Amino acid sequence: MRFKRCPAEPGNPERFELIDAPGRGVVVVPAAGMNLVRVGIEGREMLRLPMALDAFLSTQKTGGVPLLHPWANRLRDDVFEQDGVTVDLADVPGLKRDGNGLPMHGLLLRFDEWALDQGTEGENAWVEGRLNWSSFPELMAAFPFPHRLRIRWTLRSIPGGLEAICLYEVEAGDVAVPLGAGWHPYLAPGGTHAELRVETPSLRPVPLDERGLPRRDQAGNLLLGDPINPTGTLGSRHFDDLYRGPDHGWLCAISSPDGGRIEFEADSNWRWLQLYSPRDADFMCFEPMLAPTAALSDGDALVVAAGTVFQASFSIRFTV
Repeated sequence: MRFKRCPAEPGNPERFELIDAPGRGVVVVPAAGMNLVRVGIEGREMLRLPMALDAFLSTQKTGGVPLLHPWANRLRDDVFEQDGVTVDLADVPGLKRDGNGLPMHGLLLRFDEWALDQGTEGENAWVEGRLNWSSFPELMAAFPFPHRLRIRWTLRSIPGGLEAICLYEVEAGDVAVPLGAGWHPYLAPGGTHAELRVETPSLRPVPLDERGLPRRDQAGNLLLGDPINPTGTLGSRHFDDLYRGPDHGWLCAISSPDGGRIEFEADSNWRWLQLYSPRDADFMCFEPMLAPTAALSDGDALVVAAGTVFQASFSIRFTV
């Protein structure tokens, strides 16, 4: 198994294509958020993009498995403060915003200046993107916390399919780095919305207001509901909900009646997750997050101490 690096060409961005057994294909596009944009197994496409890849790259939409850094989901407003540093996103060009104008999904959805490398380890293939944040004035202006970011995707064959393992690493510079990062995997095992089956551990729901922001009590504490388990057939259910996951990590899955199955396993650093599957969608998103929605705004961010390295990982297993 190995990656083939394909240079940019008209209608296609630079990309890495996994060469594996016949009928299996994987594509990683760095300029789409170090994004795993395609996993095909035996003719079945198991990730969703909202449109063709060339059109997708010209928008701010999400699809595939994009990186949301340094925050996932939305912030409460444009201004936040960390350790005496005030950040104002009001004049950041090209910033993705939701329908209420709130900053959404971080700063790297279409960043295309990664330092890239690829290789093999035994029967596994990997592709890696590295970014020295302080080398890019536009990134420092929007998020003035120097750090080095490394993303590595490792792909390997498993019985009946493929496993994609992602390493997320942040090395803080001379100041602490607040993070609310996450990923947004659009997982589609095959089948219609109504017949897809979701499996999750016990989760604690976070009540959200009409803007999708976490509700807090008068003292500013995040509200948490009693544990629930959304496991079951989707049927008429639809999701756009925030949860506190188990402390020891979590495993969720989505499967179709004809045997397509995708498992998403996150380590203990991804303590929060958003479940997202709109009405009639043929996909489910289990979105791992380092902190709850609006964490940078609300003071709940995961903070990487100055001069230290933080790592978190997850794996996605695609089988048919």
